[in-house]
Amino acid sequence: MAEAIDPIRAEMRLAQILGEDFLAQSPAEITPAAATAEPAKRVEFSGNLFDDVLSKTIEALEGVSRSEVYANQLVDKYLRGEAELQDVMMAQSKMSILMQLAVTTINAAVTTFKEITQMQV
Repeated sequence: MAEAIDPIRAEMRLAQILGEDFLAQSPAEITPAAATAEPAKRVEFSGNLFDDVLSKTIEALEGVSRSEVYANQLVDKYLRGEAELQDVMMAQSKMSILMQLAVTTINAAVTTFKEITQMQV
C-alpha cells in the first residue's frame, strides 16, 4: 500500500535553506559549519497569542539583523584575504532571502491589519 507524503512546512524548508539554528546564534558564534550543526528548536507558546506572535516577530527581525552583520563581517574578512568568495556569496544570498521574506511578511501583516481595522462591525 502507498504511504502518504507529508506536506512541506515553511519552517522546515527555511531551516533547510538557511541552516537549522542559523537565526538563534549571535554573530560571533556563526560559522559556516555551525549554521547546520544543531536541529531547530521547538516553538513554545505562552497562551497569549498576540504576545507570542509579537515576540517571535521581534526574534525573527533580530535574526535578520544578525545575518546582515555576519554577511558584512564576511565581506570585511574577504577584503583582508581571510575568507573565501563562495562563503561571502552564500552569506549575502542568505541575508537577501531573509530580508525579502521579512519585508514581504511585514507588508502582508500591515495589509491584513488595515483590512481588519476597516471592517464594518
